[in-house]
Amino acid sequence: MTVNVNKNINKRYGFTSVLISLLCLSVSGVSIAKKNDIFDLSGYVMFDYDRFDASLLEDGTESSSLVEIRRARLSLKSDINDLWEGKFQVDVADGDIDIKDAYLEYKGWSFADLTVGQQKENFGLEKLTSSRNLLMIERSMVTEAFAPGRSLGVSLSGELPSVYWQLGYYAPDYATDSEEASSAVTGRIAWVPWQENDNLLHLGFAFSEREYDGEQFRINERLEVNQADSLLEGKKIDADNVSLQGLEILWVQDRFTLMSEWQQASVSSIEQEDYDYEGGYVQFGYQLSGGFRKYKNGKLSKVSDQGWELTGRYSEFSLIEENEDAETYTIGLNYTLNKNVKFMGDYIKAEHFEAGTSVSSGNAISFRVQYSF
Repeated sequence: MTVNVNKNINKRYGFTSVLISLLCLSVSGVSIAKKNDIFDLSGYVMFDYDRFDASLLEDGTESSSLVEIRRARLSLKSDINDLWEGKFQVDVADGDIDIKDAYLEYKGWSFADLTVGQQKENFGLEKLTSSRNLLMIERSMVTEAFAPGRSLGVSLSGELPSVYWQLGYYAPDYATDSEEASSAVTGRIAWVPWQENDNLLHLGFAFSEREYDGEQFRINERLEVNQADSLLEGKKIDADNVSLQGLEILWVQDRFTLMSEWQQASVSSIEQEDYDYEGGYVQFGYQLSGGFRKYKNGKLSKVSDQGWELTGRYSEFSLIEENEDAETYTIGLNYTLNKNVKFMGDYIKAEHFEAGTSVSSGNAISFRVQYSF
């Protein structure tokens, strides 16, 4: 089988990305040879099943049922020495290798850690939550539409009493054929005003100022069913710049977790036209079998104990100038068998509006089997 490196990464980052990736891998390899106990190899695979109404397809005439390997990822981490760490993560699917993380992290300063390479931009509590630890199978519409993914860049992150902060400069891949330069400055601050043992209140704010230099911006989102079609389809905009803002709240109280975000985007085209988009969600999780959701470094983490978790979410998204909206209601049930195996099931009701009138409404069920090592 021939394995190819993801073409978007090659086209956008070229030699620089490959060089950083090989550097992280080679340095980690040296450290492995010197000291095996600082080497960490891990991974996970997710198998998903979706069944959904024809109304969640653009030209559907009957309901559909589909199975897929959603994610298959392998991560290599290494403590190079007392000051440096490295991470290299790849996603393997359909014979291709998609480089996810490829960075070096410097921990020699007292005020902040420095990260250089391909990394997640720090925007959005749900986006920064690992897919292995999500409350629902799919992230919300607004998170998928707005929150940046991984980009080549440099960032600083630090911790003050009850405060976590990050600030970075990135060269995003907007997945177009243009070779023009583009850039982004993204930052986030998370404050924990109250914490008693494992109970806490988290408040957060994030922003991202993104230069597009004529690259295309378009909202093109599914209604939180991965194998359905993208029904939220905004205008194609030759964008000059995009400004993102997001507010976060997280409350963990014993078995109960409440999590909510509101995000907005302002897009300026090269013709000096402005477009506004906004959306948010509120979701919860309740540990039926006991335990709680862990929290670490300003991010939601995994459950503390095996057992059952009841979940639910309301989500909305608005394309203001296009006069288009969507809403979803989801109820779910998760079961954590042990630290390696997790099962998830969600029922989703979605509705799509144009000019305030419902144009489609549908139901879906999604299931996931997740194995981590």
